[in-house]
Amino acid sequence: MEHSFRVGTYDFHPESNINFQLNRQISLGGGRMEDIRAVSSNIKNLDDWKREFLALARLAEQEERWENAASYYRGAEFFMTPGDPDKEWAYDQAAALFQKIVKDDLESGALNVEAAPYEKSRLPVFRLPAQEGVGFKGTIVLHGGYDSSKEELYPSADFVRQQGYDVYLFEGPGQGEALVKNGLHMTYEWEKAVGAVLDHYGLVGVALVGASLGGYLAPRAAAFEPRINRVVAWGVMYDFFEVLTSVRGKAMEIGMKSLIALRAKKALNRMAALRMERDPFAKWGINHGMFVMGKPTPYDFLQYARNFSMKGVSGKVRQDFLLLAGTRDHFIPLKHYHRQARELTNVRSFTGRIFTEAEQAENHCQCGNIPLVFNVISEWMNGLDERDG
Repeated sequence: MEHSFRVGTYDFHPESNINFQLNRQISLGGGRMEDIRAVSSNIKNLDDWKREFLALARLAEQEERWENAASYYRGAEFFMTPGDPDKEWAYDQAAALFQKIVKDDLESGALNVEAAPYEKSRLPVFRLPAQEGVGFKGTIVLHGGYDSSKEELYPSADFVRQQGYDVYLFEGPGQGEALVKNGLHMTYEWEKAVGAVLDHYGLVGVALVGASLGGYLAPRAAAFEPRINRVVAWGVMYDFFEVLTSVRGKAMEIGMKSLIALRAKKALNRMAALRMERDPFAKWGINHGMFVMGKPTPYDFLQYARNFSMKGVSGKVRQDFLLLAGTRDHFIPLKHYHRQARELTNVRSFTGRIFTEAEQAENHCQCGNIPLVFNVISEWMNGLDERDG
């Protein structure tokens, strides 16, 4: 499969969340610049987003631009609320188009669609054997975070495969197909999901790479799973609860933290309901969180989110560690990077990298320069290989 990663971050929209998601369409290789520019000014709210992206998807289908269409159906689904009857339909459309896109990879064996047993269900796995003729370098297990999918991360996984790594890209509880089709809700005990994949394939000595919320999930798994040899936090995430409570303003942050500490469930749910009426992004974020975590109220979701913290866990990580962040991440404060770095006191080695605007990689998960991320990871891995002989 040929990939078209576009390097650069663009000012498509004045609202930071919408602008990031528009850039995400471009950066990960699925969206087309002229399409995104054409609709950006038409988007004032999340209803506009859904309408515009569904229209883009249908037009791309008519023109047999399958990769664009899959990306736009995925984009449309992203901001739909869990109760929207079009949400799972849009997910299915994107998944079906993906099968069309990767037909040649499936037939050649470059991509194998599999699953690993997990509890009473299964975790979806894309297995990508290392490209022949470039020299085998090792095994990477890759996963996303709070809202990514295996299909979205496939171009990145294939990019790594072509550098000589066996890649196991999986969706854990709360992610993609594992959530939408298998009904598995997210757990902070990510070592269970990683362990299921390692068990199924008999893997040891792997490098684990986690994106976005995976910047917590992967280090957490490494702290309790000795079969992981190296860990990459592709997007620092020291404390998810801190991030969730800080993104909609200081007053909201203080109010939510206080009510959670007091276990004032009714008061917090009332506060959340009022905010959700006025703020469409708060409404989407809280509804999405309840869906992913499988919790019935905003209070239950936020209480559970407190578990997603490296506090008291960082010191248990003993692997080689690569910590990645951006100078202008609109979602994760840079102080999380420094706190995480300070508390990794027992790692075998620590390498940190803060990407900059000059590199077009300053945003969340380096949206704007994905190839640079994996070149950095590959160089880091090569350096460790040289060290270990």
